[in-house]
Amino acid sequence: MHPLSDEEFHRASRYVDEFARQIGANPVGAFDCIYRSHDFPDTRMVIKLCAAHEVYALKIDIDSPDTGRLKQEFGHLNTLSEYFSPKKESDVVHPVYLSPSQVFFVTPFIDRPTAADLIHNSIDDAQVAQIYRRAGAWLNDLHSFRPSKEYGFRPKWMTDLIAELNAQVPPSVRADSDVMLRVLLAEMAGLRGAPETQVLAHGDFHSQNLIVGQGQMVGLDFTETREKLAVYDIVDFLKSDVFRNAPTDAIDRSGTVQANKQMFLRRYRHPFRMDVLDFCLRARLLIDWLSLWQADHPYSAYDEDRRQRLGDRLRLAFQKP
Repeated sequence: MHPLSDEEFHRASRYVDEFARQIGANPVGAFDCIYRSHDFPDTRMVIKLCAAHEVYALKIDIDSPDTGRLKQEFGHLNTLSEYFSPKKESDVVHPVYLSPSQVFFVTPFIDRPTAADLIHNSIDDAQVAQIYRRAGAWLNDLHSFRPSKEYGFRPKWMTDLIAELNAQVPPSVRADSDVMLRVLLAEMAGLRGAPETQVLAHGDFHSQNLIVGQGQMVGLDFTETREKLAVYDIVDFLKSDVFRNAPTDAIDRSGTVQANKQMFLRRYRHPFRMDVLDFCLRARLLIDWLSLWQADHPYSAYDEDRRQRLGDRLRLAFQKP
């Protein structure tokens, strides 16, 4: 749980009361902040509350009336809820209420682990492999929402960002990252303009945004949903694989456990180029690693562990042919 300041508590109380009135429930008692944005801690959070014998998640974004962020996401949830309705194994959180102020909306609270919970913590490799398989199936369903298009791959934004981050890291780190960047630049020359699949993408498909339900995988957080290359959603999910311990020979050139990547792709049917996926995975892992070495990045035990894991995976990945 995340503590609320007095101002935040009173603001959240008003939102909770508004929702209770909307559904004709008795005034809600205690509620808890279960999520606070790392990048926007003062304006974005999620409140868990119980009303009318149901448990709900109330998502707050104080800036949303100006940005339209929550209104747009609520619209996506309405559309996708209808689309996923006949599917047995895939779903999204269902929209319940959007405040006229557009400062918050409400969905049911699903008391189940996320894919990240299991990928990070499970000691059962077979169980985790099934999470990857089910995640790939869910993403395949999302990417089938509307007809795909062909779009040329444009990787320069990644190498430009890597070069920018690389200029601000300690010399000991740059000794490795310089070599990695040169490899990526050489590979990029042969991949630029490669035909790739553009879809309605989740846009932020990391493993915390997929709930492992009973028989269903349930997607959430569609604030970044837009037309994008399908491969970027695949990368967003697979890069959490750095939290899995594995022998050296189990890691492939993308920096992921090869068996887990294969399980994810087993039920993903949309076309993509494996060399583009591997390039993007290594580039994203390198971006994440260098970002954790920036002088202004907040430091924690979690960051230290993730930074170590990313460095180890990258060194292995760039040794592979």
